Amino acid sequence: MPTFDVICLAKSIKNGGRCIAGIKTDGSGWLRPVSDTEDGTLREKDYILNGGHEPQIFDIIRIHCSKPFPRCHQPENWVIEPNNSWKLLGTPSLTQIQGLLSPEVLKHSSSPELFGSSGGHIYYNDLKQSVAHSSLALIYPRKLSWQITSYENKKKFKAHFLLNKTFYSLPITDPIWKSKLEQLDNGTYSCQEVIDKLQIDNFDINKFILTISLGEPFTPPGENKQFCYKLVAAVINFLDVKKRLGFN
Repeated sequence: MPTFDVICLAKSIKNGGRCIAGIKTDGSGWLRPVSDTEDGTLREKDYILNGGHEPQIFDIIRIHCSKPFPRCHQPENWVIEPNNSWKLLGTPSLTQIQGLLSPEVLKHSSSPELFGSSGGHIYYNDLKQSVAHSSLALIYPRKLSWQITSYENKKKFKAHFLLNKTFYSLPITDPIWKSKLEQLDNGTYSCQEVIDKLQIDNFDINKFILTISLGEPFTPPGENKQFCYKLVAAVINFLDVKKRLGFN
């Protein structure tokens, strides 16, 4: 039974459950643990840790898996071993962050493309013809702002940013960050405005890092084609991380 130790870098909303992903501490790249259901959504019983609580961003967790389950749009997927609780091992050292995460941020922030294209989504049939090399990325966004709109009395949230001069407008699926933006009126806000209006401590406007994930195939209203959308699966501020983990 393969076992992986993973630095959790995403815990996002997915079909009433969660999509969790992270980078393996052995340096072999990303892992997205999935259930054996059709879309792989994790339910609470799947991801609750042995101590009874949910994984948090930057927790190191030990996950027992049964088999790899790469898909054309998500090559990092592994099916979890059912009825085998995940274990909290602690948090990463500064050396682990510098060695494992910093190169990942640099790699994906130096290109204008995410997952091989510069748009907000990828046509699913294209992925079936030519599979994605990756579906998870850590990036350092430039000129980051936050858009809040409403549709059918429900708020929608997007992150606007530049990646090597290419503009992106991506939906946010990070439940913690969405709950913060939920407190604001509709509009577009700079990072400084969000920090000031919500009185968020230990955040620096220049220290935001985003985990980007390629979502499940989806057919938009009025379309007859399926697309995989690029999503902001986690909003991370490294000043906050340093404070929480006790780094100077």
